[in-house]
Amino acid sequence: MLARVFTATMEGLNPVKIEVEVDGVTGTPNFILIGLAAKAVDEAKERVTAALQNCGIRIKAKRTIVNLAPADLQKTGTAFELAIAVGLLKMFGEISIDTDQTMFFGELSLDGVLKPVAGILPLVMAAKKMGYLNVVIPEANQAEVAILTGIKIFPIRHLSDYIQYAQKLRLLTPQHSTKFTLTDQSNPEVLLEDITGQFKAKRALQIAAAGGHNLHMIGPPGAGKTLLAKALCSILPPLTEEEAIETTSIHSIAGIATCTGLITTRPFRSPHHTVSTAGMIGGGSDMSPGEISLAHRGILFLDEFPEFARATIEALRQPMEDGYVHITRAKGTVEYPARFSLVAASNPCPCGYWHSKLKPCSCSPGKRKLYSQKISGPVIDRIDLHFWVQTQNIKLNQESTNCTLYSTSNIRNSVLAAHQLQQQRFANLPIFYNAEMSPAFIKQHCICDAQAEQTLYQAQRRFQLTTRSFFKVLKVARTIADLEGQEIIGDAHLSEALQYRPKEIVI
Repeated sequence: MLARVFTATMEGLNPVKIEVEVDGVTGTPNFILIGLAAKAVDEAKERVTAALQNCGIRIKAKRTIVNLAPADLQKTGTAFELAIAVGLLKMFGEISIDTDQTMFFGELSLDGVLKPVAGILPLVMAAKKMGYLNVVIPEANQAEVAILTGIKIFPIRHLSDYIQYAQKLRLLTPQHSTKFTLTDQSNPEVLLEDITGQFKAKRALQIAAAGGHNLHMIGPPGAGKTLLAKALCSILPPLTEEEAIETTSIHSIAGIATCTGLITTRPFRSPHHTVSTAGMIGGGSDMSPGEISLAHRGILFLDEFPEFARATIEALRQPMEDGYVHITRAKGTVEYPARFSLVAASNPCPCGYWHSKLKPCSCSPGKRKLYSQKISGPVIDRIDLHFWVQTQNIKLNQESTNCTLYSTSNIRNSVLAAHQLQQQRFANLPIFYNAEMSPAFIKQHCICDAQAEQTLYQAQRRFQLTTRSFFKVLKVARTIADLEGQEIIGDAHLSEALQYRPKEIVI
């Protein structure tokens, strides 16, 4: 008897419905799995067979064919195994329950226990979007989908739980959804008040956090660039519900958020400078998301920026501009969101002490030029804020008015207020921050007074600003005005924004 059960898979963040067709035909007893299954999927027949036997199901000696449709789509992962097991149970006549409105996801162990699978959040969301009423998932995945409503979610621990339910020997209780709550960054490693001085740098962090801007710190070794990047996490606004679902979906596909539940704090990714281009952008044999997508709606910190491979840095250009990345390989094309804030830290030269107050630079002008050329002009042009970080004189128990003014709580409150203004400004638009504005939105929302307009056009001629730099100055000025609660961009806002543009393409 032909049995049909439904599951799904993900191509990037795009769901694809999979029909699991199971039939027993005349011929030599065998278990055949077809439908362009990868190695891990093909091995499922051994796990499914052992799990059924350990649940007391007698495997009948017949030629059993399992087809995963559509047949021209490569099937990867282990989330199909529960659906295959249910299809076999229906084909053997062990259960007769109607499964046409249910999707099944789960990996089976040999004893029938369900193991968690990657991508469960986008998979359950896909089942809801496709019109299915129920999903059956591993119990270990339930925290990840606890926020979802509009579809009945049945978490089970063992295959026998569903068998007994289908045979009307027990009831399954659907999972109760929980309400999303805004969460502050939990236990940040570094606070702004932990860093002595660096008030100009803290001001730049405040602007970056408020508007979602990219920034580039340049300074000698030990000046505090890494500490500043980590302190940025303490002043970021909390994730909204939409941002949290986006972020968790990406981490779920990568297998990171499988059992941890919904991600409620902004990601902070800090890959080593030896990372490959595929590791940074995404790809590989399984077309998995890279660091830029794992940093979506959070921070991508690249320490020792010029030490990254040039091809890896250049690959950031399109994602920084568009907020997503297309990965094209022989097996197909996937798209991942990559709306991150880049935080880059560089030494000014190979020895690190050019313009330093600590010691003289030992590099020749030629070496400094070659070092600066490791980062191309187009990449520099895509970064909103550039500033120097100098080594500070440290005094224990040092306190000042500026220390209080630039405390984490004060800065964070101003960032939250600016973020609320942006939420109101971009309501019902696919934009969250000023940094994401297109030229059309910039013209609409970046209104300058007469003096600010005159300053902007003078700066354009004097500094030979590119079109991209021109708009980036306006976006930064818009954020500075938001921090002061001003609707019109004034000359002071624009003048401060211009200070963060590099006067020459050099680090």
